[in-house]
Amino acid sequence: MSLLNVTLADVLKNNSQRYPDSIAYIFQDISYTWREVDEITDIMAIKLINNDIKKDMHVGIWSINSIEQVFTIFAVVKTGAIATLFNYSYKDLEIKSLLSNSHTEYLLYGESTGSLDYQDIIERNHNKLPKLKSYNNLSILFKEAKNEYDCKKQVTHESLDKLIKAKEAIKSEDTAFILFTSGTTHMAKGVLLSHYNLLNDAMIISERMKFTKKDSMLISMPIFHCSGLTCGILIGLMIGMPSVIMRKFNSETAMKFIEKYKITVFNVVPSMLFLLVRDPNFGKYDISSWKSGIVAGSGMTNEKYLELSSILPQTHLQIGYGQTETSPLITLADYDDDIEIKSKTLGKSLPHIEVRIWDEENKSVCPPYVTGEIQCKGFSCMKGYYNSPDKNITKFTEDGWLKTGDCGYCDENGYLYFVDRINNIIIRNGENISPVEIECVIKKFSEDIREALVVGVEVDSAFQEEIVAFIKTENGEKIDSGKLKSFVGQKLANYKVPKCVFHLEEIPLNSIGKIDYKLIKRMAREALGEER
Repeated sequence: MSLLNVTLADVLKNNSQRYPDSIAYIFQDISYTWREVDEITDIMAIKLINNDIKKDMHVGIWSINSIEQVFTIFAVVKTGAIATLFNYSYKDLEIKSLLSNSHTEYLLYGESTGSLDYQDIIERNHNKLPKLKSYNNLSILFKEAKNEYDCKKQVTHESLDKLIKAKEAIKSEDTAFILFTSGTTHMAKGVLLSHYNLLNDAMIISERMKFTKKDSMLISMPIFHCSGLTCGILIGLMIGMPSVIMRKFNSETAMKFIEKYKITVFNVVPSMLFLLVRDPNFGKYDISSWKSGIVAGSGMTNEKYLELSSILPQTHLQIGYGQTETSPLITLADYDDDIEIKSKTLGKSLPHIEVRIWDEENKSVCPPYVTGEIQCKGFSCMKGYYNSPDKNITKFTEDGWLKTGDCGYCDENGYLYFVDRINNIIIRNGENISPVEIECVIKKFSEDIREALVVGVEVDSAFQEEIVAFIKTENGEKIDSGKLKSFVGQKLANYKVPKCVFHLEEIPLNSIGKIDYKLIKRMAREALGEER
């Protein structure tokens, strides 16, 4: 498969011409065809151009998942501006800091979540944001454009000419989005991703997953996140398949939608899968149409994968690996791979992407089954971090390999195995310890243990760490921590035995459904302090 040199506007126009009356999106029971999507977003783009939105300008979009958000993303990118997507859970300090650091000049905000009032937050902070020239409600922009489309109001030749020139000026290699990572640093980094990065990743993922226009997809992952954008909105765009958009993930609502719309594709993070199959109403809905889904965003043990596969035997669950900096996926299991391969590996590299395991100490590529840093090179690697030259230098090797910050190894067939985040490695008495290894042993202690999280907590000026474990049990039953630690000591070296074991009622998750390790580490420090 050859890589494409196209823009988002090109693909949208192509869909509107090839499948004008086919459904593109469904939101809150209202459907929109590809023709409607293309023509309404053209009107929205013209309005933005008339408001002085120009090529390469940073235009922020801050909203929960909605059809208005999707149309706004398309409209902004059609102008040649860079769509800067913000997490819908951000509060004053976070949004103010990221708006400032990303040099956002124009902000379009949508429906908020919980008790947040986006307009109030922006109005209170606008005078502290000298770069932010203007802000507006994206729902108003959408409604005005849709009304003009429904009334068949003619666009002036002058406005249409401006839009045509704006689209013609956009190149495939131009930055289309700034997406923020939820990394380990205190400040999220803005990742620069081009049309070329994202659209080709969506196309190649679709090919490996055997998606077709006859499929129908449910999108519940946040669209501000690369998984929701690429593995949701852009996959649907590249294939021309209809997509049903959920505001936020809810396990019962997801099952209702799968049944109602005969969903065949549902891409998720592991926590969503387990919430769904453990929902009290699981079995009440007919979800037999769900034939495949990408599972990525956090780790899953072999046992968990096999458990899910037995519960969802009709669904091809494909484990993938990547990060925001890689658009996001660089590896993915083949659709027809054996279940043992799918359960144990992260798949193999996608076409046109190279993956290597690097031994930093010896400055060489690791042989099969030897652990090192996962590094990659290819079309999906980001253009860089915005306004962060120092981080760009450390993220890439001198010869252009992107350093993922993850440890792993490959087998002789090129399948990738994840070991741990380099930053999660616990250092104790000079030994490097993988939390994942300890977590796997803890889960084998009792069938009642549903989740186990292990972190290191720095305890002295020599940067030594104590190991702290958190567990969640099936029915909240308490596990004897002494017996558990003794069990771990029988299976692993003594220096890998947790100092403390604490029970959790719920595993804390961040806004995109990943485990909130920052909070877990804080809880560990506090709990360890109380123990002393």
